[in-house]
Amino acid sequence: MKTPTYKSIYLYLTHDCDSWCSFCYRKGLYKRNNIKDLGDFYMSKETALKTLDFVFSKLQLTSTFNIYFWGGEPFLNFEVMKTVIDCYPQFHYHTNTNGKSITKEIYNYLDEHKNFRITWSLGNAYEKYGGIKQKVEAEYWAHKVISENDNSGANLMVTKYKNLVKDFEFVINNITPNITIDLATRYNHTDEDLNKFAEQYFCLMTKYMNKGDKYEALNPAFSNNLWHNEFGFKSLKKSWKFCRSGLERLFIDTMGGIWQCDNMYICQHNKLGDIYTGIDYSKLDLMWKIAENTDKYMSQYCEGCECYGNCPRNKCLGLDLEHMRNMFRPEPAYCNMCKIIYRISKKYVEYEKQKRIGVRND
Repeated sequence: MKTPTYKSIYLYLTHDCDSWCSFCYRKGLYKRNNIKDLGDFYMSKETALKTLDFVFSKLQLTSTFNIYFWGGEPFLNFEVMKTVIDCYPQFHYHTNTNGKSITKEIYNYLDEHKNFRITWSLGNAYEKYGGIKQKVEAEYWAHKVISENDNSGANLMVTKYKNLVKDFEFVINNITPNITIDLATRYNHTDEDLNKFAEQYFCLMTKYMNKGDKYEALNPAFSNNLWHNEFGFKSLKKSWKFCRSGLERLFIDTMGGIWQCDNMYICQHNKLGDIYTGIDYSKLDLMWKIAENTDKYMSQYCEGCECYGNCPRNKCLGLDLEHMRNMFRPEPAYCNMCKIIYRISKKYVEYEKQKRIGVRND
């Protein structure tokens, strides 16, 4: 039986949220399960510290091990977050937040702790505030935290397609250049919407790729086999990606239950154990098989797809299990998003090829 070496753990601080966005993927947890059956609504300080005692005494960890705070809205349980950081200041911490619950007190604390990286989720701007500018004005302390911390950034989860370019440029001019673009997995993206998204995304890529390395995260082509075939390192080519769920990271729920990822927790599938009795590593046997033969497992049900072998994100096993009852059968909405990202990447590779040919001819 193999024993993994872990790069990170996710501490699930709370089920609670102060936004409850309509497209949040975590709604699957509440649709599939009675929230009362999932235990404490908030992780206690005691459970958090016992979790870390277990992690440091029982698990093999990498030298770059770090900790993620997860939710719900993690900052609604800031006291536990603060307790963990104060006890273990030597680690790097990460979280995603909608920003609404960040207060002056939280800002002051984070301003003194530069080992904390935050991603500010902007996707609910229109649903909750009417636009990006209005969200930024309403969430003053979140804006201040992100704009003053070079390690932090923003995620623009697009729901208003015609506004993508305008919203993106507002973010980089007023908040941070560390910005990623995404599409919500639980949102009705029509073909017209997706095509509009692709057109605007491509325009942003061609504009900002000429402005330096700080915008590289914007470009999905750089991690695609299409790019590596033309310009990149052949050693980085992977026909099928696998997130190594359970083999490199673990998800710890509010009660100390251990899961391979948060999507498996949503499905309440394949619980690995808990911080009191330990991990049953035999439950990771399938994950090892996938890691050792990724092409065989991850290529299932993908024959005939336009991005076969070049899928920019590949499958999310937990998402597929939740919606398709099969970890390897692609969930259609997520699959459509991957196809759009693939088409954008393909178009950018062709653009870059023609640009380089033009430079050589000059």
